[in-house]
Amino acid sequence: MYVCICNAVSERDVHTCVAAGASSTRQVKNACGWKPGCGSCTSRLAEVIGQARTAAAADVNKATAA
Repeated sequence: MYVCICNAVSERDVHTCVAAGASSTRQVKNACGWKPGCGSCTSRLAEVIGQARTAAAADVNKATAA
């Protein structure tokens, strides 16, 4: 699903940026090459970053437990 229609950035793109070390909306926007648009995606972007960080932490916990 798209997080930002103006820049054609998907949830997968955001998860990839977070996995590469981006941890804020600004860092993800820079990593994805986001250009200024309508701005309506910023709250959704923050939500998806939170989901990606939670998923990454769960992966680390699984790897540690194994």
